[in-house]
Amino acid sequence: MRKLFLCFAVLCFVAANVCAKDVTGQVRTYHVGDFEFIAIKDIETNMGKAILLQPNAEVVAKVMANNQNPSSINAFLVKGNNHKILIDTGIGSGGNAMNNLRTAGVEPEDITIVLLTHMHGDHIGGLITPEGEKVFPNAVIRMHAKELEYWVGDNAKDPGTSALARNVRSVYGDKIQTFNWGDEIIPEIKALRASGHTPGHTIFEINSDNQKMLVIGDLIHVLKVQIADPNMAVTFDLNPREAIETRKKVFKDVSKNKTRVAGMHIPFPGVGTITSAAGGAYEFSPSVSVN
Repeated sequence: MRKLFLCFAVLCFVAANVCAKDVTGQVRTYHVGDFEFIAIKDIETNMGKAILLQPNAEVVAKVMANNQNPSSINAFLVKGNNHKILIDTGIGSGGNAMNNLRTAGVEPEDITIVLLTHMHGDHIGGLITPEGEKVFPNAVIRMHAKELEYWVGDNAKDPGTSALARNVRSVYGDKIQTFNWGDEIIPEIKALRASGHTPGHTIFEINSDNQKMLVIGDLIHVLKVQIADPNMAVTFDLNPREAIETRKKVFKDVSKNKTRVAGMHIPFPGVGTITSAAGGAYEFSPSVSVN
């Protein structure tokens, strides 16, 4: 009886520690092979038709007549193989990503690598404290070489983002390391080309034990519209035509291969599958299972 009680106690302890990582609406844990993949909410948003390049298109009126498109800003934590890798960091001050990182049982000091899909403020704002210090003192910050070059250069179209990017470069110094598309960040994570939204916009393929997750960054902003018509670009796309072609290619690939995706602006937890529908449209189904 005593052994039975001890076994039960151990099981309860393990279950409590697993469940503690899942907080409704804030933190959600999945698995990709040997890795824990944890969705972390920063803030909730509503990305309406005003950000679409064709806000009066027929598809917009059809799928978003009331201009309500619930979305969020998400980051994703990958744990395993002696790494704690954070993909994007949220807006920083005013966001909840760091509090929710701690809810997931990880301190900013524990992060070994920060991967950036790109350098817009809602993805890099969490790198620096309001006092101008590193949030992740022990991490290497990795992004595509073209992304860094564009935003710290003289020809960027958004002065605010450029200023923030230069600040990040100044604060992190040689902790910033760039990559090229096709590079392995670690053996199980590969950086893939997704340019158009920004010059170095990158998606990350996580592949472990025959399971995959594709972190698609900002390929989706207005889920209701862009899933119904991938040809709809947004005002944030620096090269709308290229962004559209990238989105269509990725949608085709993940629907064919049944690959789960995780998006930074898909309503939290932002994880699900994309399947093809009639007339070039697609459908998004949130992932309920953690496996």
